[in-house]
Amino acid sequence: MDDEQLQAWTTEHRLLLADTLEQLGEERAGDPTLCAGWDVRTLAGHLLQPLRVPSWRFLLTAARVRSMAVACDVHAARLGARPLAEVVAEIRATAPRPVRPWYIGAAGPYTDTCIHLRDLAEPQGLEVRVPVERWVAALDIITSPRGRESFVPRPVGGRRGDGLLDGLSLHATDADRRYGEGEPVRGTAEAVAMVVSGRRAYLDRVSGAGAEMLAARLP
Repeated sequence: MDDEQLQAWTTEHRLLLADTLEQLGEERAGDPTLCAGWDVRTLAGHLLQPLRVPSWRFLLTAARVRSMAVACDVHAARLGARPLAEVVAEIRATAPRPVRPWYIGAAGPYTDTCIHLRDLAEPQGLEVRVPVERWVAALDIITSPRGRESFVPRPVGGRRGDGLLDGLSLHATDADRRYGEGEPVRGTAEAVAMVVSGRRAYLDRVSGAGAEMLAARLP
């Protein structure tokens, strides 16, 4: 998938996220999301990170706190610490702006918008989704070498990246796509993408001999 198409979809997703955040409003800004430790306000702040925080600054923060994940938490909390309406307005205003982080390029912000849309909407029972072909593009990215480093969590007792998916074959049943070799994990492209990016809430939407292995490895 070329960067121009990914950027166009990213813009649409940012606007859809802004609509969803606006629908929830300030009174639900403290509600939980599927991102561990992040409420709606913090997730909203994170959506601005690639737009407001240059790669060099993020890496400096990560070096200071000795963790990429904690650096994400730091910037998300800072950018979201204001009225939700202000954050939403900024997401809308900057939605078309192209962003290409040094490590993964346009693929990173694109995949982030797919995943975080469901992180936001799923706990609220909102049927806000992106089309199957966009989830397939996200899975292509997640299962790539750099995507695994960026989106696949460290397995329990193992290492970040490939360890979680070792010996597993991912099958997107609504797109006739398969990734990897091994015991099958079957589900919609959305369900597979969300599970392998660490969302345990989606475990009941995948099946196959590999699903139990995956469940045991997820943090």
